[in-house]
Amino acid sequence: MKVGVDIVDIKRINEILDRHGRRFLHKVFTEEEIGFFRNKKMMVESVAGRFAAKEAFMKAKGRHLPWKDISVLQSMGRPYIHYHGKAYDGLSISHERTYAVAVMIIEE
Repeated sequence: MKVGVDIVDIKRINEILDRHGRRFLHKVFTEEEIGFFRNKKMMVESVAGRFAAKEAFMKAKGRHLPWKDISVLQSMGRPYIHYHGKAYDGLSISHERTYAVAVMIIEE
């Protein structure tokens, strides 16, 4: 079993979005993920949570991976990672006022 965890300052993500906006989103997220953000009332928190999820996945895998090769999707309200044709469902994402956190457990 491999575990990865990441915590993100939501204010930092908000500042990045203010400075770089669409360029940041299109560098890190797939079109499907960006479409998901558009429908969220708490968009910045969602972006921060999914950013943390990608980081947690990379930590569990033990190496840096291309951002857009990792998709954070949802099925029946539960997040999961899609990477190179395989679904990884050991993902949990949460956020509070100031931080977003993600934990990824990979059983291989």
